[in-house]
Amino acid sequence: MIKFFILLSCTLSLAFLTISTVALENDGNNEKGFAINDLKIAVTSGSDRKLTESISYPSSIEKPIYLTQGDDLKMIFVLQDKQTNKPIQPHQAFVILTSEKTGNQVPLIVKVRINGKSKFELDMKSPPKEILSSPGNYSFNLVIGTFSHNHPLNYHIGTVEIDLPSTSEKTNSQVGYGPKPEISHIFRSSEKLPPLFLSYMFVFITLTPWIFLIISWTNLKVNISLIKKATVFSLIIILLFLSSITAIEFLLYNYWTHLNIFETLLWLTGLSVVSFITGQKALSNVQEWRLSGVR
Repeated sequence: MIKFFILLSCTLSLAFLTISTVALENDGNNEKGFAINDLKIAVTSGSDRKLTESISYPSSIEKPIYLTQGDDLKMIFVLQDKQTNKPIQPHQAFVILTSEKTGNQVPLIVKVRINGKSKFELDMKSPPKEILSSPGNYSFNLVIGTFSHNHPLNYHIGTVEIDLPSTSEKTNSQVGYGPKPEISHIFRSSEKLPPLFLSYMFVFITLTPWIFLIISWTNLKVNISLIKKATVFSLIIILLFLSSITAIEFLLYNYWTHLNIFETLLWLTGLSVVSFITGQKALSNVQEWRLSGVR
């Protein structure tokens, strides 16, 4: 009886191991991967095309890609899912240039659209400062990673040979980031005020209408004794009207000396309302006096 249970447990264990092994193999076969199609590389210099290569993934270019100052390296391809052939827009896509001399890596961004079409460009007119300081042979790798795929893609495309003249570092010293020369700002000098005599003359011109008004009142023989016959309410209205006009003149003076336009408009709005209401009422009272024959 004991032998039977031992044999049964061994059989079940063997069956479990067999099922687990098959499941692992199926998971390995169903693992998602990347497919790169229509990969093309071109090197141009101005209007001249120096190199054009079409590569089938995962093969690499045997000969080094030669780049010098003024060249433009472009690479285009279509990124798809290996099993479904659907386009992929990964979360990260870089070209990694690794110096064979120093081992330093230069990451460069690859632009990938939602339809999987990808583009990479290295303009040697303004190359990265890491390349400027250390020209030579670089390993050319394409690295792609996304959350939906367990393993990233590290595709070795070939080797890039960068040859820059010795003066390139000096002529391109302003490429990249760093302190710039100090800019000395020269502010415009303040405007000169007019002579004091000219200012007083314009003050006199401004006050001239008031002088003419007083002279006109004198010649017209203004009857000031009517104030005694006016009611208290009429006197208050007249005084408010004259005070509002005087306040507006004083406000304009303060605007000229220290107030800004917004403060002036705020005060002018309130004084204008008071001047309009009191002036209308004061002129109505004067008209009533004239209609009643009081002069």
